Amino acid sequence: MRAMSDETLIFRGARVHRGHGTPPEDGLEVVVQGRHIAAVREAGRSAPSDARVVDVSGRHLAPGFIDPHVHMGVMPEGFPNDSKDLCEMTSPVTPQMQAIDAVWPGDTAFVKARAAGVTTVCVLPGSGNVVSGTGVVLKTHGRNVEKMAVLQPACLKVAFGYNVKHSHGIKANRAPLTRMGIAALFRQAFEDAQLYAAKRAKDPETPRDAGKETLCAAMRGELVVRAHCSRSDDILTALRLARTFGLRLVLEHGYDAHLVLDEVKAAGAAVVFGPAFRTCDGSENLHFDFAQTRALDDAGVLVAHMTDHPIVPVEYLSVQAGLSVRAGMAPARALALITGNAARVLGLEARVGDIAPGLDADLVLLDGPPLAIESRVLETRIEGRVVYTHGDPIPVPGTAFFGDAP
Repeated sequence: MRAMSDETLIFRGARVHRGHGTPPEDGLEVVVQGRHIAAVREAGRSAPSDARVVDVSGRHLAPGFIDPHVHMGVMPEGFPNDSKDLCEMTSPVTPQMQAIDAVWPGDTAFVKARAAGVTTVCVLPGSGNVVSGTGVVLKTHGRNVEKMAVLQPACLKVAFGYNVKHSHGIKANRAPLTRMGIAALFRQAFEDAQLYAAKRAKDPETPRDAGKETLCAAMRGELVVRAHCSRSDDILTALRLARTFGLRLVLEHGYDAHLVLDEVKAAGAAVVFGPAFRTCDGSENLHFDFAQTRALDDAGVLVAHMTDHPIVPVEYLSVQAGLSVRAGMAPARALALITGNAARVLGLEARVGDIAPGLDADLVLLDGPPLAIESRVLETRIEGRVVYTHGDPIPVPGTAFFGDAP
């Protein structure tokens, strides 16, 4: 990372793309002071004597892209013989697990993310367990995961459907083998946590249980629950269980969300849609279509895009949003899928996802519109610091690479 400076930078001449779905604007300048955006104003004002004016005429300036669902660092690229840290498969219910304990910042995926303008990610445990543990939101540059963390814990990951059945019932010959079994174990876990909370309330000397504390935090609304569910029946099961236990729910993948749109809207659930570029290999992704993103957005559902890296490489996040444009979505609204909307899903809209005063100076400079397939990222900044410049080396998978991160 280039040396940090508290100097004032004024970016002039770019077409500015905001992250809240409005059309891009010309004639603006973006003022950055240290780590934050200080102002977005009409261009042409006199610059303070200590400011450095950066001429970006003819370029496009966008907020740093946000991928709200990845497995970067817990499933590193290029080490096929290494066991992965994606999911603790020794039990189907492991709420005490924390993704932050398994993230390896040396994963080359972080370099590729920066090169593609992705500045913030939410790293989740896998979907092999009914309850897998908590996720963490990270900036995509650094060596120390604690310093990279923006929100920890960020959410609780749960899962429904084939992945859980396959990981435990089919491969390990233990429960759950069916969707009934998944729902039953989910209920049991949260009911046990309710009993634990009641016991602790009566007897404070009751030993603390980290997993049950996590489930209780979710039931108090302190942790959003990110539910892997694609098929409409799994979505409805997730919604039903969320009602039972008072959970704040985000639907992950959500390929059939448009088929149960009324129920999704009534629940106030968000949808993190994707990933793309997959053939239909089962009933769970039978109805995938980029047009669904627009349908959900038109209906007022908060929707964002994900890559589920490494299922789809993180560097294709903006390409997926661009394919939503091809399916009929306005470019500014599609950009919000990987900026402002993704920030709202993570509960971080006061910090990232837009070009606005007070937010982190996470910025992407491109030579064309952000979602155009031919556009190249020229520069990526995280909190005002340059973390990628076009032409920087991209290491091959299977090598550790941290750059000059502190």
